Formats: sequence, structure tokens, C-alpha cells
Amino acid sequence: MAATNLARRRQRPTSGNLRLRRLTQAYLAPSGYVNPSQASVLSKMDAIYDTVEYLILEQQSVTSGLFPRYSKDKDVGYVKDSIYCALACWASSIAYKRLDDDRGRETELRQTAVKTMRGILFSWMQQSEALNKFKSNNSPEHALHSRVDLQTGMTLATPNEKSYGHLQMDLVALWLLAVVQMIVGGEKVIYTHHEVQFVQNLVFYIERTYRTPDFGMWERGTRYNKGDPELHASSVGMVKAALEAVNGFNLFGSYGTSSSVIYVDIDGHNRNRTTFETILPRESASKTTDASLVMTIGWPAFATHDTALFSKSMEKIYKHLEGRFGVRRFLRDGYRTEIEDASRNHYHDHETSRFHNIESQFPMFICVMYITASIRGDTEVANRYWEKLQELLIDDMDVPGAKILPECYVVDELNYQQERRQPNSTDLYPQNPSEFGHHLWTNSLYIIALLLREGLVHAGDIDPMTRHLPASQRPKIFIKHSAFQGSMEGDPVVQIALIAESARLQMTLSTYGIATQTPHEVEPVQIWPSWRLVKVFECLGRDPKLLLDGRPPRPFGPLSTSKVYRVFGDTVMCYPLLFEVKDFYVASDPAILIDDIKHEIEFIARRWKLSGRPTMCVLLREENVLGPYFDHMMDLLVQLKNGFVGGIRVRLGRVHQLLNSACIEHVDFANSDDVEFDIDKLEEDDGPGSDYRSRTSLKEAANDDETVVESDFTSMSDHALYEVLVHDEPEKLRATAFAIVAFWRRAGPDFMIGTTTLRERLEKIYRTACQLRLWWLVRYCAGHLQKSVNSLAPSITNLLVRGKQ
Repeated sequence: MAATNLARRRQRPTSGNLRLRRLTQAYLAPSGYVNPSQASVLSKMDAIYDTVEYLILEQQSVTSGLFPRYSKDKDVGYVKDSIYCALACWASSIAYKRLDDDRGRETELRQTAVKTMRGILFSWMQQSEALNKFKSNNSPEHALHSRVDLQTGMTLATPNEKSYGHLQMDLVALWLLAVVQMIVGGEKVIYTHHEVQFVQNLVFYIERTYRTPDFGMWERGTRYNKGDPELHASSVGMVKAALEAVNGFNLFGSYGTSSSVIYVDIDGHNRNRTTFETILPRESASKTTDASLVMTIGWPAFATHDTALFSKSMEKIYKHLEGRFGVRRFLRDGYRTEIEDASRNHYHDHETSRFHNIESQFPMFICVMYITASIRGDTEVANRYWEKLQELLIDDMDVPGAKILPECYVVDELNYQQERRQPNSTDLYPQNPSEFGHHLWTNSLYIIALLLREGLVHAGDIDPMTRHLPASQRPKIFIKHSAFQGSMEGDPVVQIALIAESARLQMTLSTYGIATQTPHEVEPVQIWPSWRLVKVFECLGRDPKLLLDGRPPRPFGPLSTSKVYRVFGDTVMCYPLLFEVKDFYVASDPAILIDDIKHEIEFIARRWKLSGRPTMCVLLREENVLGPYFDHMMDLLVQLKNGFVGGIRVRLGRVHQLLNSACIEHVDFANSDDVEFDIDKLEEDDGPGSDYRSRTSLKEAANDDETVVESDFTSMSDHALYEVLVHDEPEKLRATAFAIVAFWRRAGPDFMIGTTTLRERLEKIYRTACQLRLWWLVRYCAGHLQKSVNSLAPSITNLLVRGKQ
């Protein structure tokens, strides 16, 4: 095998492109980049253009617009490689835009990039059915394909395609990020509203990356390459960056309307952010670090602006992965080593130990490190990597005198023992381009680095969104929709609106100096439960022609309910899920509710990154305020009035005053005719029987009912049970519940008694028992109604997001 590789290395170049050879020899210095003393800006650009034409443009499919991985591959188009090729063409077009006479090359290069991005969009739109399924079932079998037919853009039908690692969340995020950057740079990539709806669904696709193990940037999953996906920091970080970039963004650019704006679930973004910061500086559970993090924390994503986290992550890459000839992808990576069996997709158990300290080294990460350092203004680091990059260039065997970057440098099998004993002690040889062709991804990155080095493009050209700057330092742009553009330092002030469910409760609290408002007093502002807003957002991204359902019915978290919404011409505030009493009884316990309110205020203050202040709607019900926990609830309300809760600054005020400084989200994608509500907005509670004294007497009567046992009703006849339910007595809650369950077992939950079903009657008893805190009866009814705690899934998610075992 070593002799075969030696023969490959000794192959002589063949005849090449004479025009490129002439321009290369005229304008390229021996070190591989344009010599400023020998050429004008026009000459530099012409030389780079011919390099782009030879290495990239000639490889593009004329039909799909996609690119292969290698120049000799004519069948398979790779999405990720195509995106980086498009970025190289786009950067080159920006450089030509500065010339007085570009001879049409600026347009050609720009449209090449647009064609590629639209080719990827077209390919994925053919897979809209799989995308729709993935939103509710994050399974690899429904993933958008990362490689497709090069000429048609359709999915491949090869035998091993089902087991291929298509599930790459970073890939979709990278495409979204590149599209946003290009549109900000003035390009028109998205043409129709159907395409806008599809892009919105791509956002739904990646929003739950924090809980979606994928195969990562290298399509192999865990480092053992056995076909098992895992959670990757590089994927989560790329998604975090993409969500920040696309939130509130208009895909039609400055000429778009509100119908072409993209919405992001701020709570989903926050979970991705928390997961990303928890995993760093690791890459995943199986990888202590990975070179893919270079592209996540650096260009093009710039997913973290935490200097300490950035430095710690990069130091691990320097220590474990960087070598003399490039950067290893990850430890014990067998890709492109001489002993890897490339005919198998996956490795055997413990096979990765064979690759210890003999991993191939990839120069393309040196390009990314140079680009990142240049954009961040770190000249010393940039110069060091540029010098290293020049040492890694090799002669193009097809074009004598031209310089290219190989895909990787490989350890010779004859030197394995020496390299294992003493890493970086032997010379690696470059992967022969004549075997596969030029590696397009690597050379695209080199072209971008070359443009930066020569001053033909600048940081603001290839990062027009200024993602390399923290959000507080970016230019503030006024947009109608909320976006990550906060300029605050430190925690924001949390605005609190106290809403009393009745005028009676309002009067009671006012005697203690606590000012509240009733739902009637805040009009025309409406108070909604969060599930009502979820119903509205189900219209988002819906497109019958593409068979897309829109936003899945995922609950809104505390950050989303801290916005103020403009819906159907109305101003709407939502109370958080913790005040929702129709699903589970935990919220009926005042002690738990008080703790949850404090934790929610602290969470909102720590995690709020939007413009405007967060506004929390605190819903006060008589059943929670009045009673044995009255003193504890009053302590909380006094803390809110004084302006501090657990060290967090809060501001209590009337709703109409708080609106001036609140975060406003305009919901323009839905019409009132499109939504059918099964949950009404909050109305003032002044009905009969709601007085606290009447509830107290009802509880005393219900406690006297404890002598009744369930077995008394199981032996009753249907007629006797029917009579019990027809003559329903409010004070006999326990007996009525037993009778309903006994009849339920015989006739089913939908059997009608008068005008209501058995299920509705048991639900009513459940709610009354919650108000009276008859916990045994509450648990009995909840069990038969099959209620589950609405905070269980979010709570488990929060544990996982924070990396808890």
C-alpha cells in the first residue's frame, strides 16, 4: 500500500489550462499569492478570477447549480461544499464591484452564488414532505439530504443512501446564515412567498437542535463512526448563530413587506444557546474537541462572543488537533489515512484505536483561522497562519506554475510507528489531487482568505451582518419585528403587570397597598393564555401547495410570553404557562406558584437578549391569593412593589404605561378568519359562587363527605347512578366524582347526562377540587382524566440543556 501511494506522489503533471498558466505566472508570486509590487488591483482580480473559474466555476452543474466535492466527481452534489463555493464566488463578486470596469464578471460571480443557493433551496423543496414529518418526529429518516444528484438536485437512490449521515443540523443553519448574509449584502436569493414559507419551516427544522442528536459536520456521528448520532456543540452553535441572524429578518430585503419576515421561537433559541455554552469547550460526549468548532466560534458563524469561552475552546484545538501540516478533524479520525477501509461506511468496535496519532491534517482549517483572525482584527495571529498557509500550498499537477491547497496531508504508512511515538515528528505528504480532483471546499476557503489578504474585500464585505461583533456593538437597525439587537449591558429590568381575576380580589389587595388591574380595566389590551397564541402561530409557515402544516403546536416558554403582541389589530399580553390551571393541578398550590414566579423572573432577566424590556403578566386568582398562604403571597407582592425580587430589578406598573418600553412583536402572518379558538381570552370573574367565603363553606361541606367510599357506587344500577348525576349537589363532590367514574366505566367518557358529557362533568369537579385544595379528590380526578404535568417535558429539557446527568 505504501508503494502505491509513493507511486501516486511521483506522478508528473499533465497539460493544463494555458490561459490560467499565463495569468498565474504573470501575477502570482512563488509564495502563492498576488505580489502587490508587480500587479495593479485589476491584475490581481483577473488572476484570482481565472483561479476561481478554473477551480470552482467550471465544476458547477449548469442545471442544478450545485457543486461536487471533488472536481473529478460528475454525479453527486454536496450541499455543504456548494455553500462554501457560493461564498467564494460571492466574495469575489464583491471585490469586482469596486472596479470601474468589471467586464460583467461581478454579475457573473454574484449570479453563480445565487444560483447555487437557489439550487439548494430547490433541492430541499422537493423534500418538503420529509421536512413536514421531521417537525413532529426528529428522526434521521426524515432529514433533509446533505448530498443529492448533481445534475437534477433530486435525492439519490444509491443502496446505502438510507444509512448515510444526512441529519446535519449545522448544514441547514449554515445555508440560512449564508442566505441572510447575502441578502444583507444586496443579493436577491428568495423570490416568492412560497419560498419564504419554506424558509420559515427550515427554522422550525433547526429550532430543536438542542435535543436532536445528529451526525455533525463530518457526517459520522460519534467519533467511533458506527452510525450513531450525538449532540454536537458545532451543530448547536451554528444553529444558535443562524437563529439570531434570521430572527425578524425580511427575506425580500429592503423591498419586502411584513409577509416575508421570519419568526424565531426565542425560548428555542435560548435552549440552543444554553446547550452550546454548556457543552463548550467540548464538541460532544465522545469528542473532547473538534476542528468543526473553528467554523462555529469563528467565521462564518461567530456563535460566541464570550472571550474566555472562545479562548478556552481554541486552546483545546491548538493543543490536541493542530499539526505542522494543518488541523486534524478530531482525535482518532481515520478519514483519508492509508489504513482506513474506504469501502465501509462504518468502523468495527474499537477500530478507531488504530488511528491514534496518525490522523490526516487538513489545511482548510488554517484558512478559517486566518479569516477569523483577520475579521477580528488579530493581525499577529492572522500573519502567523498566513505564513503557515503558504507552506502548505502545492503545485497544481494540471497547471504548472499554479498553486493549490490539497484536501489533506497524510501520514506515510512507513512512518506510523514514529508518528505514534512522537506526534508531528515526521513529514506528511499531500493527498494527490490527480486521484480525486481538486477539493472545492478547501480551495474556496483559500480564495476568500486570499481576497482578505490582498485587501480586495474587507470584514464588512463577507460579514455584512457584523456577526463578529457582540450584539451591543452592532449598528442599531430599526425594524418592525423584535430581533437580537439589544444594546444593554447587564440584566434588564423586568416589567410586571399584576392582573387580578376579579374586582373583589382587587379591592382586597388594595387595602394592603397593592395596586392591580382587572381584565376589564386593561382594555383594549387583551390578556390571553399562551395556548391561544400557539393557536395563532400554527398559521406561521403554512403552505398547502408545499404540503407544509406550519408551526408545530409547541408551547411558548417564559421568554416568548414576555413579549407584547399585536394580533389582528389588537394588543395582546400572554400570561406564562405556570398560571395555566386547566391542564394540571400543580399551579393550584400557592407555595409552588410563589417559587415558580420568583424563578421565572430571574430566568427572564438572565436570558433576555431582545430590544425592549421583558413584560411579565402575573395573574392573581382568589384561590391562590386568599387562604393559608396569604402572608407568603403578600410578601412576594410587596417585593414586587419595592422593585427587587431575588436581586433582580423589577418595575411594577399599569399595562398602558409598561407598553411604551416593552418588546413588541407584530403578528402579521395570520388573519382572524384563519384561526378557530377553543380557548377564550381572560375575562373578569364575577360570577355567582366565586366569593371566597362561599368557597370556604363549600370546602367544609366537602370535607364532611369523606365517609363516602367508591365501592358504594360500583354496585349501583345504571338508573341509580343516573339519578345521582341528574340531582348533582355541589357540596357532595366526592360522591359525584365516584358516580361519574362508575358510569364512565360502563358507558364511556362521552356519554351525555343532560347537556354535558361525563368527561366535562369530571373536569368541572376537578377544577372545583383544585380551588378548594381537596388534594385527594384532585389526584383522583386527574388520574381518570389522564392529565399530565405540563411542566414535565420543559423541566426535563432544562435538565438536559444544562448538561445534567
